[in-house]
Amino acid sequence: MELKDFTKDEQKQINAGLSYAEIDDRAAADKILALVPDGWIKKIPLFVRRHATTKTVEKIAREHPELYAAAKREGELPEKEKEELRKIITAIFDEKMNKHKIAK
Repeated sequence: MELKDFTKDEQKQINAGLSYAEIDDRAAADKILALVPDGWIKKIPLFVRRHATTKTVEKIAREHPELYAAAKREGELPEKEKEELRKIITAIFDEKMNKHKIAK
């Protein structure tokens, strides 16, 4: 996927500079992003990947604070929270990848 594959509005946003979320706990973000199905993140174009991943973690932190808090704890994620987070992040990435016609 290249810049020309995005809509004109999306191209303007990309050229103006995409926003990124400030992640307060990198380890928690890594635990959450590790739940994305294998290879999906690598299929996101490099020039929008940081935006996509940080904004997704920010969205989870905002909409599911209890699950984000579980990810912030040291050690492995408890199985129940891990499965809930896996469903949430997979649904978010599935929706966005379909919207932008990125093959999974």
